Amino acid sequence: MDITLLSQNEYDHIANVCMTADEAFEYMNQSLKLRTFSETLREFSDGGDVKKILTDALCEYSPSLSRDSASRKVRGWFGGGEPSDRETYMRICFALGLNESRAQDFLCCSSDCGFHYRDPRELTYAFALRTGMSYPDAVKLYESLPPLPDNIDETVYTEPLYNEFRYISSVPDFKKFYLENINKFGALHNTAYKYFMTFIECLRDPEAQQREFWGGAAPKSERFSVDEITERYIRMNVPLGSTSGKYTYIQKMIKKYWPSATSIKSMISRSEDITRKSLILLYIITEGIAPEVNYDFVIDDELTPAERFGEHYDRLCIMLTDCGMALPDPRSVFDWAALYAVKMNNSDEILGEMQELVSRIFAETNPTDA
Repeated sequence: MDITLLSQNEYDHIANVCMTADEAFEYMNQSLKLRTFSETLREFSDGGDVKKILTDALCEYSPSLSRDSASRKVRGWFGGGEPSDRETYMRICFALGLNESRAQDFLCCSSDCGFHYRDPRELTYAFALRTGMSYPDAVKLYESLPPLPDNIDETVYTEPLYNEFRYISSVPDFKKFYLENINKFGALHNTAYKYFMTFIECLRDPEAQQREFWGGAAPKSERFSVDEITERYIRMNVPLGSTSGKYTYIQKMIKKYWPSATSIKSMISRSEDITRKSLILLYIITEGIAPEVNYDFVIDDELTPAERFGEHYDRLCIMLTDCGMALPDPRSVFDWAALYAVKMNNSDEILGEMQELVSRIFAETNPTDA
């Protein structure tokens, strides 16, 4: 069956069926058709022996890697595993002969983000794929670029840079573009940070928008610390510690990169980039009420549950697209759980639905880990 149709089927199932947390948990375990990395590899290949193509490419790109090691790595991808680092995803784009557009789709299907066009390395790879360069030549081009200066402008967003970059088709023009904008590049996602901090401020000061509505007349509320909002809203009783060994696949996928107070603080201080999972969780917790993420939508109480779900889904898509991140994937464990919570908010509290499902997912975990 076409994998796009499978995704649509899962979306329709969430939109049109009501489930308790127990029923959702059973569905996730028994019926959810999870997307696999091997499936994505096959979708983006042009046929032929994909395993051989990838093995040959890995050997070419890393001469120190033995063929046996490269072959084991590729077999692992077709046996339920996936790459552990961003560079490998980029190498696969070159190995499969993808152009920039197809590579963008591949990255969004297989990882949390498409190209980060403000990151010099990813910008170079996108240009190389656009112009038909090989991976080794793309690496050489990147290594020929001067390093970024210390005075990076963190107020610059990707869209205006990309709008200029999209027309560049020669190496000289690429290098000129890079030099002219060198203080605007950086590895961190600035648009995601804007959304992230908007959500965090909503949780730190829950009555801020009421005061704004009343022109400052409403009483000032208590400001919560990051530790308080993490424990009160974000953690949702997800067990602490590593994801190895004792957890099921579903538990591992929910727990993977689940934000802690430490990681939230690192994101606030910009010593760590904003994660896609943290943005989706914060949207769920705040229900997208922040002015910057309302998009002039009015979620009418008269809408049917399916229509309300559609409105929230559209908001999530806009936010993730703005941030250069993958759209919600109903065949991903975490995304399915998040979309379930958005749809099943019978009490108008999406957070409560997410908490209940997460609690059910980890119900069989050793209580000493919670």
